[in-house]
Amino acid sequence: MSHVLVFGAGRVARPCVQHLLKDPNIRVTVVDMDPANLARVLENHPRGEAIVANAGAEARDLLSRVNPDLVINLLPASFMYPVAKLCVEAKKNMVNPSYIKDDMKTLDGPAKEAGLTLLCELGLDPGIDHMSAARTVKFIHDRGGVVENFRSVCGALPAADANTNPWGYKLSWAPSGLIGASKRDARVKLDGVVHEWPGGETYEHVHLEETPGLGWFEIYANADSLPYLERYGIPEAHTIYRGTIRYVGWCETIIAMNALHLVDEDPRDFAGMTYRSFMAQSAGETDPDRAEEAVCARLGIRPSSAVFERFAWLGLFDDRPLPMEKGTARDVISFLFGEKLVYTEGEKDLVILKDEMVAFYPSSGKRLRHTSTLVDFGIPGGDSSIARTTGLPPAIGARLILEGKVRAYGVMSPVIPEIYDPILETLEAEGVRLTEKAEAL
Repeated sequence: MSHVLVFGAGRVARPCVQHLLKDPNIRVTVVDMDPANLARVLENHPRGEAIVANAGAEARDLLSRVNPDLVINLLPASFMYPVAKLCVEAKKNMVNPSYIKDDMKTLDGPAKEAGLTLLCELGLDPGIDHMSAARTVKFIHDRGGVVENFRSVCGALPAADANTNPWGYKLSWAPSGLIGASKRDARVKLDGVVHEWPGGETYEHVHLEETPGLGWFEIYANADSLPYLERYGIPEAHTIYRGTIRYVGWCETIIAMNALHLVDEDPRDFAGMTYRSFMAQSAGETDPDRAEEAVCARLGIRPSSAVFERFAWLGLFDDRPLPMEKGTARDVISFLFGEKLVYTEGEKDLVILKDEMVAFYPSSGKRLRHTSTLVDFGIPGGDSSIARTTGLPPAIGARLILEGKVRAYGVMSPVIPEIYDPILETLEAEGVRLTEKAEAL
C-alpha cells in the first residue's frame, strides 16, 4: 500500500485528500496546526491519519517519522522550495500546485540524479490552464499548424447570486496571496512587441470581455507570460498573454490601493491607531477627522465614487482600533479582507478558464481559432469550485506517479502528454470539463 503525506489542510485540501482515499491502495497522513481542519479533510476515514503540527517548520522531522512514498505540499508558495529540497534529500517524490520559481529550478538536476519527480504547477492556475494549453498546442502541431496567437485567462469569483459585496470578490484562498498579487510584475507579448508592467502597473492595462451566459468581466495580465513560449513549445507565436478575470471595478480599486501604499510591506508602528487614522496617514493627513477628504484629494475622486464606497464598506474609515500594534499596511488590509470578503453557508463560487489560440495551417491555407473553456460552480454545502479545481489535480498527479505512469524526472510542470492526458480525463469524470471549439477565421 502506498503512503502519501499531505502538508496543509487548508481550503483546497479536502477534495485532494478524499480523492486519494478513494483508492484502496493508498493511505494518507495529513499535517496541519488546526485539528478542525484535519477533521474536515479526513472525515474519520480508516486509511487517514492526522498529525497536529507545523508542517512547514517541522517538515524534516515529519518526513523522517512518517517515511511516505510521496509528498503533496499544499502549504503557501513560500514553502515550496524548502519542502522540495527536503524531499530531494529524503528521496521522496513531491507534487505541488505553486509556480516554479528560480530556487526550485536549482533542484532539477539533483532530482533527476535521484530519479525523483517534482511535479509542480499542478492546480487550477497554474495547472489545468497548462494542461489545456499543452493539449491544444500538440493538436495544432500534430496537424502541421503553427500557433500565431496564444491567450489564456482565468478567475475564481463568487457566482452571481453570491456576489453580495461591492468588491465583487470573496476569498477562496489566503488574503495574503490575493493582496500580494496587487504588486505583481507582468510581462506580455502583443503582436510581436513585449510589454512590461512592473509593480502592479498591469491593473492600468485592463480591458473588458464578455463570457456568454455569465456577463462582462475585467481582464488584466498575470505575471510573466513570456516563459510560456518555451514551456508550451510555441516560439512561433507573435502574441502570448496570460491574464486574470475579475468582476468590473476590481482594477480601479487596486490602482487606488497601490496609490495609497495600502499593500506595502514596510514595518510600521500602529499603536493607538484606528482604521480612520491609518487611512488619513496613508493619504498624507495628520488629522483623522479629515481622512475621507484626504483620500479623495490624493486619489482625485469624489465621495460618491465606487472606489471610495468600497473603501468605506470594507471599514477603512471606521473608528475601530487596528487589530495590531506593529505590522504592515498589507497586514491591515489582509485582516479586513479576511473579515469581510467571505463566503457564507450555501454560497457558490465560480471558476472561469478560457484558452484561445489562433493557428495557421500552411497545407490548407486555413486559419482557425481554437478555444477551450471551463465554467465550474461550487457545490452548495459541499466543496467549492476552487477547492476541487485546485485540489483534485495534485491528487490525480500523485496517483500517476505512485502507479509508475510518469517516467519523467526532475522539476516539471504538467505539460507532457503522459501527465496531462490522464489528469484531464480523470477531471472530466469528476465533473470538471473543458469545452473545446474550433472556428474558421
